[in-house]
Amino acid sequence: MYRKSLLAVLISSSLLLGCDSETVVVEVEREVIVTPPPTVDTSAVVLTDLDTVYGYASENGGTTGGSGENRVEVVVCTGEQMIAALKNKDPQRPLTIWVNGTITLQNAKDSRIDIKDIRDVSIIGLGSQGEMAGIGFNIVRAQNIIIRNLRIHHVRANLGAPGDGISIEGPASNIWIDHNEIYNSLTVDDASLTLDQVKDYYDGLVDAKGDARYITISFNKFHNSWKTSLVGSSDSDNYERTLTYHHNHWYNVNSRLPLFRFGKGHIYNNFYDGALESGINSRMGAVIRIEQNHFANMKNPVMSMFSQQIGYWQLIDNIFENITWEPGAAGSVIANDNQSTGELLVPYDYQQSLIPVQQVKETVLRYAGVGKIETPPSPGLCPAPEPEVAVPEDPTPPPVPIDPVEPPANVDWNIYAADLEPFASNAVTLADGSLGQFAPQQSGGAAEPNLFSANGDGTVTFDSTASGSDRSRAKLDSVIAADGVYPKYFTLLMGLQGNTDNQRIIETEIAFGDTEGSAGSRLKVVFRGDGSNAGIQLENANNGSSITFGKGNEPDAIDMTQYRVYHFTIALSSPTTGNIAVYIEGNNTPLGVLEGVTMRPASNASDNYLQLGDAGNSSYKGDIDWVLWTDAGAYTPAMLKGLLPNGIGDISGYDN
Repeated sequence: MYRKSLLAVLISSSLLLGCDSETVVVEVEREVIVTPPPTVDTSAVVLTDLDTVYGYASENGGTTGGSGENRVEVVVCTGEQMIAALKNKDPQRPLTIWVNGTITLQNAKDSRIDIKDIRDVSIIGLGSQGEMAGIGFNIVRAQNIIIRNLRIHHVRANLGAPGDGISIEGPASNIWIDHNEIYNSLTVDDASLTLDQVKDYYDGLVDAKGDARYITISFNKFHNSWKTSLVGSSDSDNYERTLTYHHNHWYNVNSRLPLFRFGKGHIYNNFYDGALESGINSRMGAVIRIEQNHFANMKNPVMSMFSQQIGYWQLIDNIFENITWEPGAAGSVIANDNQSTGELLVPYDYQQSLIPVQQVKETVLRYAGVGKIETPPSPGLCPAPEPEVAVPEDPTPPPVPIDPVEPPANVDWNIYAADLEPFASNAVTLADGSLGQFAPQQSGGAAEPNLFSANGDGTVTFDSTASGSDRSRAKLDSVIAADGVYPKYFTLLMGLQGNTDNQRIIETEIAFGDTEGSAGSRLKVVFRGDGSNAGIQLENANNGSSITFGKGNEPDAIDMTQYRVYHFTIALSSPTTGNIAVYIEGNNTPLGVLEGVTMRPASNASDNYLQLGDAGNSSYKGDIDWVLWTDAGAYTPAMLKGLLPNGIGDISGYDN
């Protein structure tokens, strides 16, 4: 571009006419060349090939799913049909399942869709009609799996399933999750729930745990989620996971974008628009290549926080727009100086799919989500579900958990007096007078450390503060009758001393498995001493939500640093439902009561145990004075006055 300007030139007349002559100004017009700034292209890139797998899923032989000349194709309208197609798959032939309607818990007659012990499968929505409403996928011991073009949403946590939109549990490899829309909700229509309970109401959108490798997650919409994408379930979940995230749209989410422990990640050409707490969280030595992404309107897009070890990242040509950088907890690393802390060279070619960072936003907005890929035409809408046939009422109503109202004359207690560490021989006296002991557990095939130590004064200290990622659990089997008869009852009392270090105290879990039943439940109690979160937390016990009694920031807060007797009663009307009451210090007025709730599912229907310790990921410290339990009844403190064994320790509130 040219611009004309006038150049004023002063010519001294002394040079031309002598010193006494006046100065003459001569204006000369010149043409000056001005180079314009380069134009930045922010339009969408036109993409013509959306069916090629890039990233880690292209390695290890590639990911083809259910494609192939000899493939079997099935169109499904219900979850039952999908489950049957997976169950009946010919192991020698790839399987493609076309989803032509809405899959629900009701038409699946199950809590999840298992893609388990299987390979060479594609599950793809037809057009824009494929939907998973309230039910997710559980990928376990599977290889060469593709999930595309589906809306997956509102998958509740703790309904007998992992609770994720898509859960990948290793060993699993060559997984391609592409062109889906996966979401939950940041709110729950229940005013009685606390914020923590709302956060736990749903789980992750896409999570990968254990030995999960060669995974690509591309062109998805992720939104309205507290716990968006988790890679590695805990600081002890140590596997060399390899995942690629590209061209995804993340918006209206809280955190975990993703949370990545161990292994290697490649995150490129994603558009992040809004995150309440944080973005990419690299932890436990993970190395992530973060390349040509557009981050907008969020806090801490890249960081390492909340693990025993930090993770690392390589930042390459990213856009940071309207970003807030805030310092984290002690030991955290925040990428607010836009400096790389590591380097990752990926083994695959992805340059054909890498687009200029200025065009990421519009390209992702145009192509991410469902209805963007070509699929066969729908064979027609799925038939409307048949109306449910009314079932005549059973004249005999099912049993309800009516808690005992008469005090027992005596109680045959099971006793752990904590004179010895729980793994020691004869540490436990059972109700029939025999002696036993708790068994140590394993994590990832390795024996867990013993973090219990006897103090010589009739108490045992549990301390996992040296490494919060360590698990250490003492487990005793067969603690409740497994006879298929309901109602069932259970009473548990524990004499515990907390700590003054602002740490959690201990976890206690009871599983009520029944060999005669088809389902099982459990109660997990976390004794917490950590500030405003202190109190007695019942994890996922309140119809799938967690609840804390005596919480540190509430009017009925209790001082968890002190010694006291904690008392729990459980009355089960079925393997999965019942009443729970919590008492402290022998007070017959409950600290909290749950009535007619769906219990937290057991990992296996037959699980039947009492477990003490730490299941990992947090630090615990506390002293055990004694533990008592019985399945003879659900007894209140008033019923047990004078009925606790002598000589076990401090039984204040129950001694007369």
